[in-house]
Amino acid sequence: MSSSSVVPLGGSLTIATAEATHAKLREALGGANAVTLDCSQADEVDVTFLQLMVSAQRTAARDGKSVHLAAPPGGVLAEALRRCGIAPGTATSLAEILPPEPNQAP
Repeated sequence: MSSSSVVPLGGSLTIATAEATHAKLREALGGANAVTLDCSQADEVDVTFLQLMVSAQRTAARDGKSVHLAAPPGGVLAEALRRCGIAPGTATSLAEILPPEPNQAP
């Protein structure tokens, strides 16, 4: 198993592309201990992509893996996080950016 993988995610990261994005994330998490999402070329993000990020983070944590962003959230990704009540800040670790599971303390 590779120790790390970079997943380039650009263009529209919405419900229309959710199935393909999900497949990319599953493949990356299946073959690496650390996955980096490069969303720098995203021009549209909706809540579906944010749900995929939460799922990827929880799956990674369950399996002793990690998911990070290539850079702190900016542009459309930062705006989507803000619209959902998440202040993205400057962190790149999804564990630091996204809320904990409902049964976990913050």
